[in-house]
Parts: sequence; structure tokens; C-alpha cells
Amino acid sequence: MTETPSTALTQGPLSLAGKTAVVTGAGAGIGQAIAELFARAGAAIVVADIQADAAETVANGIRAAGGRAIAVAADVSQDTQVAAVMDRALSEFGSLDVLVNNAAIFPKRPFLEVEAEFWDKLHSVNLRGTFLCLREAIKRMKTQGRGGAIVNISSVSSMQAVVYHNATYNASKAGVNSLTKTTALEFAADNIRVNAVLPGGVLTPGAKAAGANIELKGPIMGPGRIPLGKMGDPEDIAMAALFFASPASRLVTGQLLAVDGGFQVS
Repeated sequence: MTETPSTALTQGPLSLAGKTAVVTGAGAGIGQAIAELFARAGAAIVVADIQADAAETVANGIRAAGGRAIAVAADVSQDTQVAAVMDRALSEFGSLDVLVNNAAIFPKRPFLEVEAEFWDKLHSVNLRGTFLCLREAIKRMKTQGRGGAIVNISSVSSMQAVVYHNATYNASKAGVNSLTKTTALEFAADNIRVNAVLPGGVLTPGAKAAGANIELKGPIMGPGRIPLGKMGDPEDIAMAALFFASPASRLVTGQLLAVDGGFQVS
């Protein structure tokens, strides 16, 4: 549920008051949770999603709760559409301060059944899309001269196998990690910070749909493999993203933060 802007957030170290945030893939799931939490922290939100109706629904909810938001339909694999999203942020709200690269697809397929077309389609969204959004946002942040914060939503799957039949997705997110560290180094002098949140298992409609036609097996499914005892919620990822987007992490860049209930140490 969308909530009204929170005084505790807008006036504390997690405040995004006066900032504009672009959140891709914000029409549902993790992206929606991020957009709504950032709005509570005081940011104006550009809700970007390939599904125009879903984006508009989220933006309407934010506005109804007293926040500021617009919806923009965009395919992040297309450079002209990505540029248009960033320009809308500037034209509507006057700045571009935060980018969350969340848009991704995650169909699963056994490794020996992966065709080049399947590989290319997934990477066009997950890795090419992240690259394009980084490039276009950083261009505009540099021009503004006021720095910025970028949060890439990667995955624990980029670090170790979580479930089977996920090699294409895992490789795409490993690329996101590399882009995170590279851009963090190259644009630190511009006070543009780039970090990544690595979710473990998260209960979203998209995750459920991705596993609907294939039996999920793998390390994370084993007993005791999540020491904290539960799968994540979208809000868990949103809170980590807010830390990276806010002044609370002003001296943090190039970091990969796993939000996985302890899976990686189990």
C-alpha cells in the first residue's frame, strides 16, 4: 500500500526531499516498492515501465497519497526511449538526482536448451538496459554538476548459483556488478555514486511467474539455507535501495550489498 510522505524519512539522513528519482521496472514488485518508499522519503518519482498501465497505476497511487510522480512507458533496451525517460525527469521536475536500475526479465531455461535468441533477449533488458540507463543518467548528472546516486538492482545469483536453469540471468547480473564498480570508479570525481543491491529470493508476482513452468531446484531451496528463516519481500530490497540513494551512504560507492537472509554465508 502506498503511504503518505513520512516526516521521519523526509527530515532524516534517509531523506530524498528535493530530489528526483527515476525507477525503471516500477510498475510492480520490487520496482513498485522502491518507487513508493522513495516517494515517502520526499522524492519526485518517474515511474518507468514497459507496461504503461502498470506504471500509471503506481504513479496514481503515489499522487493520491500526497507524493509527486509521473508515469513513463519505456523499453530500457532501446536507447532513444531511455533518453526520453531521463529527459522527462528533467522537464517535469527540474533535475535528475537518483536512478534505480530495476527493470529486468528472468525466464528460466536449462543451459543446454538456451538458444542465442533467448540469451540475447534477456541480456538486452538486464545488461544492455542497465548500461543505457547508466549512460544517459550519468550524462545528465554530469551536466547538472550536483552529483547523483545510482542504485543497480542485481542479484545474489550473480555471485553464486541459487537455482538451476538460470545461467543466462546469472551472467547478465554479473555484468551489472561489473558495470556498478566500473562506473563508480570513473564518475566518483563527479560525486556520482553507484552501488548495487543483490536480492536473494524475493516473493514477487514476476518471480512466481518465472518459475511457473519449471521445477525450481537449487541451493537456496535446501533446508536451512536462509539463516534468517524467510524469503524476502519487495520492501526489504526497497529499504536497502533507499540507503544507497540517500545521504546516509554519502561515502559509499562501488559496493554490492546482498539482501538474502544470509544465504551467501550458509
